[in-house]
Amino acid sequence: MRQFIRDANGNQGFTMIEIVVVLVVLFILSAVVIGRYTTADSNALMAETNGLKANFRYAQIRALGDTLQPNSNNPRWELEITNATSYALYRRGDDGVRVSVNLPSEVLPSPTHALPAGVTLTSGVGLVITFDDWGSPGSSNISIALTQGTQSSTISITGNTGFIP
Repeated sequence: MRQFIRDANGNQGFTMIEIVVVLVVLFILSAVVIGRYTTADSNALMAETNGLKANFRYAQIRALGDTLQPNSNNPRWELEITNATSYALYRRGDDGVRVSVNLPSEVLPSPTHALPAGVTLTSGVGLVITFDDWGSPGSSNISIALTQGTQSSTISITGNTGFIP
């Protein structure tokens, strides 16, 4: 038979061990639930950030490997942030004609990538990042921000070198 602790008035109660065990179980359950909720949101944002970085690097590699003669008046490879929910890849030849190029990250080959619902580009909208035959985006540093709900991430491209951390 189970013995309860009685106070001075003879009332029964829980032992300290029982209270601690219940609190520990509640803490573990709440940590798991909060962890799963937060991870789902941050994974989509992280995936889009890494995808955009990969597409910037792809444009750089294509610019480095381009076989056209250099022409400083015509940018070689361009990634344009068309609006808050999409961006596209283009190649500009020596004749100045801009041609859309399929992004390698798209399931169906397409020059435009649409961000999933909830993820938006909050800075850099309307920006055209051009890479020359050295993979450089120019002399200025470039910063682009993505957000999803209250979370955000930033992509930086270092001027002259084109380094993308």
